[in-house]
Amino acid sequence: MKWKKRIFIWIVVSLSLQCLVLFYVDRYFLATDSKVDSKKVEPNETEKIKNIDITVPASAENILVSYDAKYLSYYENEKLKIVNCKDGTIKDISVDDGCTISFSKWLPDRNRMLLVEKKSYDESSNLVLYHYDVSKGEKVKIKDLAWANTKSEVEDIQLATLTGVIYVKVSSEGERSSIYRIDRMGGMTKADTIPNFVSNISVLRHEDQLIYEGSVYNKIYATGRESSITVEGVDKLTLLGDDDNDNVYLGELKDKLISKIYYGKTADGTEDWKMIELQQPTAIKDLYVSSDGKMYKNDSLKGVLKEISSGTETSYEGKLLQLYTKGLVSLVNNKISFVPFK
Repeated sequence: MKWKKRIFIWIVVSLSLQCLVLFYVDRYFLATDSKVDSKKVEPNETEKIKNIDITVPASAENILVSYDAKYLSYYENEKLKIVNCKDGTIKDISVDDGCTISFSKWLPDRNRMLLVEKKSYDESSNLVLYHYDVSKGEKVKIKDLAWANTKSEVEDIQLATLTGVIYVKVSSEGERSSIYRIDRMGGMTKADTIPNFVSNISVLRHEDQLIYEGSVYNKIYATGRESSITVEGVDKLTLLGDDDNDNVYLGELKDKLISKIYYGKTADGTEDWKMIELQQPTAIKDLYVSSDGKMYKNDSLKGVLKEISSGTETSYEGKLLQLYTKGLVSLVNNKISFVPFK
């Protein structure tokens, strides 16, 4: 039995030495010389966006702001320009000779853009998808969209940054909509949609699932499902968007206005979804879904954006352009106004 005792002693000694080594590495070898003081941050001490005054040309089109309002983009004379909202510097995005940027969109959670360059020939055109990293100033090619013709235009692009899957919606005048799926490796396939004509599209953040709306009968569908997403007693639905928790938001459509909003996960039956009833029927363009799952209603006449669940109102001047993570952006006499949420 002595050999068992010796083995036990050696195991104890070995474990003790390992613990001492790990203790040394943790407390001394990896420790820094700096002293860390902790401080409780009160709500009124949170960082606020401090952008400078930015004026855009009267001819500026398609004004868009990045998710954190650090950058702004717009078109002028068919050229895409990006403005640094901290110092006002403007950068032109270069394109190949004979090309124009026919589509651009900011990513929902980082300072990158998706760009589509178009070069037209006599009987065909070439669409190329890029992503542009603003901080690095790098434009990287993602995919040639070789299936397009001269009348094809990219209408929307949806990207799930966690899965890396991109959905590109292309339409051609008088023809059915086509949606293409591009994976992380650049492989491209055509997504099968139940209706031939598709309007709004959205993609979930954590799953490779496309949500789309048929433009003729206002039915909502999701890839991987054989039937439409329905709500009992509701004839027409329109897709409003989704949030970071993969909740899908649908509006009950009557006479082109929305009076009720239903939201939940596609994996659950809509009988388990939650419902928001609006005090007054509202146009689709005046409803906004934030990434953190808040619904906002815009009153353009009063210049007030209302968070529906809490009733909190944020006042602004001019024309509301869009929301960002901490507030809204408006245009006042060609000047950009950043207004934090109340």
